[in-house]
Amino acid sequence: MSFGPNCLVWGTPSRDSSGSMPLGNGDIGINLWVEPNGDVVFYIGKTDTWGEFGQLYKVGRIRLALRAGCGRIFPGENFRWELRLLEGLMVVRSEFGVLKVWVDANWPCIHLLAEGPSTLTGEISIEIWRKFKRELNGREQHGLHTGSPYAVWHGEDSIACLEEDAIAWFHYNQHSTWRSCLEMQGLGDFADGAEDPLYHRIFGGYVKGRNLRKVNETILATRVAESVFCADVTLLTLSNTPPELWLERIRSIAHAVPDAEDAEAFERHANWWRNFWRRSWIRVDGNEAARKVTESYELQRFLNACSGRGAFPIKFNGSIFNVDWGIEGEAFDADYRRWGPGYWHQNTRLPYWAMLMSGDFDLMRPYFKMYRDALPLEMERCRKYCGHEGAFFPETIYFWGAYLEHNYGWAEEREAGLAAHLPQNRYIRYHNSGGLELVYHALEFYRYTLDEEFLFSTLLPLAEAVIDYYDLHFPRCDGKLVIAPAQVIEQWFVAKNPMPEIAGLYACLEALLKLDERFVSARRRSGWERLLGELPDLPTRMIHGKKNFAPAEWWEGPPRNVENPELYAVFPYRRCGLGGGELEVGIETYRNRAYKHESGWAQDGIQAALMGLAEDARQSVTIRFTSGSPYARFPAFWGPYDWIPDQDHGACASYTLQLMCLQEWRDLLYGFPAWPAEWSVEFCLHAPNGNIVHGNYSPGDAPKIFAERPASFAPIPNFKR
Repeated sequence: MSFGPNCLVWGTPSRDSSGSMPLGNGDIGINLWVEPNGDVVFYIGKTDTWGEFGQLYKVGRIRLALRAGCGRIFPGENFRWELRLLEGLMVVRSEFGVLKVWVDANWPCIHLLAEGPSTLTGEISIEIWRKFKRELNGREQHGLHTGSPYAVWHGEDSIACLEEDAIAWFHYNQHSTWRSCLEMQGLGDFADGAEDPLYHRIFGGYVKGRNLRKVNETILATRVAESVFCADVTLLTLSNTPPELWLERIRSIAHAVPDAEDAEAFERHANWWRNFWRRSWIRVDGNEAARKVTESYELQRFLNACSGRGAFPIKFNGSIFNVDWGIEGEAFDADYRRWGPGYWHQNTRLPYWAMLMSGDFDLMRPYFKMYRDALPLEMERCRKYCGHEGAFFPETIYFWGAYLEHNYGWAEEREAGLAAHLPQNRYIRYHNSGGLELVYHALEFYRYTLDEEFLFSTLLPLAEAVIDYYDLHFPRCDGKLVIAPAQVIEQWFVAKNPMPEIAGLYACLEALLKLDERFVSARRRSGWERLLGELPDLPTRMIHGKKNFAPAEWWEGPPRNVENPELYAVFPYRRCGLGGGELEVGIETYRNRAYKHESGWAQDGIQAALMGLAEDARQSVTIRFTSGSPYARFPAFWGPYDWIPDQDHGACASYTLQLMCLQEWRDLLYGFPAWPAEWSVEFCLHAPNGNIVHGNYSPGDAPKIFAERPASFAPIPNFKR
């Protein structure tokens, strides 16, 4: 493998999907590999292909066999397989021909274009593995409907019978868990007034090409040998639509899509990617580890772009690039992922923190949209079972906002007397602090973009509902808010005034009160000012005679995870930083943290960078960005901490690297706040108020930094660390 400027190159084929390369357009993603026999195969993923039980299915699998004369054109002599990040393009070549593949940035289509020095023939075929309704075993159900009193299964795919020279397939949900899910949680009335998002959801693909004839309902082949092979795979998901209407719609789209030979259409596609890479960059050098950090940062950002513009947020446990991994002595099909169909907020959020500084605001919108769309359900739950206005977001939800059934607890599993709005699962029973981080994250999005439409449609509705919940749900003692019963994220099940809630309320209320008076009513502002005055102090404790942040004002029981919730005062809520706050308390807390690791969602590097600990931050990004998965050939398919590719692993490293380059604290920009003296760097990153900041540094030279708009900078450090 080699990695040049924006290009990853492999010189050999792969035995199976574990050796696949990713490609995508933000909604549709493929895992493509070239098999030793020369066949080109790819799985197709999509962000909205939800199955009968709320699982995110793969759309399908395609196989392409190309021949020059009597032999396969791949692998052949001088085999070369390239992923060109700058153009969103994959190129496979040998002396017998070249294949170009791209997922159109502007159309829901995968293009395949092959050319050879001599004439080519080929076959493209659909491969179905969901051939019949199949009941899932216990391991496959994990995180889906674990312990379900009824059978859980994968439904079958169907092949469309077409008259024209095209082939198509689809999955059509004829069952839905949505209504029963809401009814078991006492929200059946809400279901009566809403559309089932699973029942009769239909998704699939349509394959056509120039000079292709239908061999049967799953194979297209060239009519005659030509110098060019051209095929397109169009994808479509619709809700509450019968197959005949879906087929009519996808056929119409497929015939409107520019074909693979349209050079102007490809240029428009490539321009989207070029503009994407112009938004921001970080280029590190100085040694081999530094160069690997640059490569991995670019690949992780590429993965985000391939999967971040769809209808739903990036799935932390595989994104749309999970395949049929064989790991740890077990084999799984391409529809399996650890932890099943839900969104864990603590995991879902992490890719989106790095998108602020990279300027990838379009990729962030599906994240906020999912939670905004779920808000009416969360408000109904709060109103019905808590007896007041507001909303809380459970830590783990389906995309429509309900608890997953196995977390809520089947009727025979739930504790007697457990309130209807609480789940049986103790790890998330009172774990609702994600709503505060969501609001704070939305506030930061607004500070960066100044998007007033987002402010009114998304930020303020979320903020008002979440803050109302804390204001109305919890009592006061001596005039101070008391958040109890509570828990400290997943770490302790019993607590009072946990750090994530207290720090989150301070951060959200202070930021909300900074909004222009035009945007917030006097009544709202007065209520937020009152609540801010009622907050207790951030919890602290003494360790070895020194003040540290604490997980909560009070907590008990054994630790249940490997988290350091006391450091929520550092990230995400920035109660201390290089420009102020109790920085020494933060550093002391970081040094005394109980759990130190650099896998998956652990945030050690982010915390270190925010406190200027350059060497710790450097070690963190180096460890993360040089430790690929032992089960995957693609170097940025991290995992399997939560599954492959683990999107939190690369996201935490990306955000750490950004914070090493640039930070902002109370309207001051800090250049190179946690940068190691031995590495050189050139960067372009985004800052609040629509600003863009450039910086460069080489050992022995003075660091240089400037902003494209007026900005105030703190003094640049001297790098003597």
